[in-house]
Amino acid sequence: MSMDSDDASTDVVDLSFPLSGGTLAEDHAWALATAVRALLPWFDEEPEAGILPLAGLAKGDGVRYIGGRARLVLRLPVRRVADADFLAGAKLDIDGVILELGAPTTRPLQAARGVVYSHFIAVDTADEIEFLDRCRAALLMRGLQAKLITGKARSLQMPDGPVHGFSLMLHGLGPAQSINMQETGLGRHRALGCGIFVPHKSVAAVGE
Repeated sequence: MSMDSDDASTDVVDLSFPLSGGTLAEDHAWALATAVRALLPWFDEEPEAGILPLAGLAKGDGVRYIGGRARLVLRLPVRRVADADFLAGAKLDIDGVILELGAPTTRPLQAARGVVYSHFIAVDTADEIEFLDRCRAALLMRGLQAKLITGKARSLQMPDGPVHGFSLMLHGLGPAQSINMQETGLGRHRALGCGIFVPHKSVAAVGE
């Protein structure tokens, strides 16, 4: 990419696919990850690879509806984009619900104005104090001293039991640091949408 590294990542991008068809269970992260892995067998070999929470879904009573704005967004190393482009027109089988993928668009990871947000960070604890301690320690090991604000407690189901964590906002980062957090994330289970950061407008709300 031609953009300066202070403005956008040159190593990692978001690949966004339009979605059509179907109604999903509210807790569909594991089924979605399984479907993506079936089509991209190399996915778990890439530390930067992740699946953002499905965007543009309408909420129902325990379900999520796929509407016209629904998107599947994969966070991928730039060198893997060509290996994922073929998914245009492919079908994802998510627990028997078939979703069709449209033609993707590529979005560079842009520097944030000091604030990045993840809807779900998982660091193997459901205790908020311990959660913050582990996150701070992980950031300090990378030379980062961001201010941390926890939000909602989160959980999702895996075959071997639930995953617990919290939403998290980091602020006080420089542009290059904010890109680094988006590239590398924090914690476990990136294929389930955990640990993936996006720019946030302010520190005002750490909810949905």
